[in-house]
Amino acid sequence: MAYIKKKSESAYLITVSCGRNSVGKKITRSVTFTPELLTKTGKQKARTVIEREVNAFAADFERKILTGQYTDGQTMTFEKYAAKYLAEYAEENQAPRTLQSTQSAINEFISAFGYMTLENLTPLYLQEYVNTLLKRKKSDGSGETLSCGTVKRKAAVLSAMLSQAVRWNLLTANPMERVQIKAPDTPEDEKIVFFSQPEAEHFLEALNNPAYYTASGRLAHPLNTTAQRLDDLRANRRSMTQYKFFFYLAIFTGCRRGELIALTWDDLNFEKATVSIMKSVCRVKKKLIVKSTKTKKSARLISLPAIVLSLAREWKKEQAYYRLSIGSQWKDGGYIFTRWNGEMMGLETPYQILHRVINNYNAAQTDESARLPLIPLHGLRHTAATLLIGSNVDIRTVSSRLGHADVTTTLNIYSHALKELDRKAADTLENVLTNKA
Repeated sequence: MAYIKKKSESAYLITVSCGRNSVGKKITRSVTFTPELLTKTGKQKARTVIEREVNAFAADFERKILTGQYTDGQTMTFEKYAAKYLAEYAEENQAPRTLQSTQSAINEFISAFGYMTLENLTPLYLQEYVNTLLKRKKSDGSGETLSCGTVKRKAAVLSAMLSQAVRWNLLTANPMERVQIKAPDTPEDEKIVFFSQPEAEHFLEALNNPAYYTASGRLAHPLNTTAQRLDDLRANRRSMTQYKFFFYLAIFTGCRRGELIALTWDDLNFEKATVSIMKSVCRVKKKLIVKSTKTKKSARLISLPAIVLSLAREWKKEQAYYRLSIGSQWKDGGYIFTRWNGEMMGLETPYQILHRVINNYNAAQTDESARLPLIPLHGLRHTAATLLIGSNVDIRTVSSRLGHADVTTTLNIYSHALKELDRKAADTLENVLTNKA
């Protein structure tokens, strides 16, 4: 039977016994109930009326306890739960970069509804919260609203938290499963940015011009020999060969930026012409750390063409000469792509060099139609996938090469390439059937 104790003039502590644990300690569940003291018309309720309401609540509380319908989510605040989620789940299971994003999102949630109990986070309330996020302005002062992708990522964190609450029997269902996020109408061809085949060919040609790697787009004198390039590397802490190899590897493998920067020479097998993708780099609290790949299927072995292996040999030889030239300043971590002293290359470096090359190339073009689009670094990955699909490479092979968790991911991202193949298929059928007719 429920035990009722008056805590104050307006609050009652209700306790239900749930038996004893394995060591004989009594198990109890408690809740505080605060009845309304006034009627709807504003009159003081009679003591007997209040007692009936308290007894009714206590009986219902006991029934839920004994039938397993009661969860701690009815009394636990979101802020208190968030602390438990971080300590007992996120910190134990999430990668450092993911954990950082989770902590950031949770801080926002706590500011918005940390005081509320889990049980009060209804689908309607969370739908209203998500809708406000879609209208929220960015903090960078641009005046733009948060992107749908950003809101979806925050919603995914919240949904994961509440799903874990269900598994821990704090909730009976995840209210986020009923929340909808309407994506803005975006043309299919604007979802991802990439080079077309002719543009990719021009980009690779541009990588042969040393002038495009400089800030001004011009060289004081040509760099014709290895010795001259080494002098330029020593003076400017950069290498045309290194960046050229990086971009070739990006466009011929479709690897992610972090996967490329994390590569060591041990990952490259010259005899078998393969590169092993087993790790990645990310920034956590302003520090670069090496972690496992994004998913289990992201760990993969990718075949390399002869032209990429040739560049790899050239850069390895040039890096070795340079390493000897700076002696003890070199910090040998075995990385393929490095800073001037052998440390791992920074995450922003390839992005900056890519745009420098494209901008310098475009500045040298008199015909505006010959200029290249200023794609992001990830656009090289999209270029690789789009060109492979457009060349009728099996979608499973493309998915495996990209390291996607499943083929569905590849199909969803590169639907534009598949639609182009569908148009080609229609044309092919027309030609075949028309010729036979």
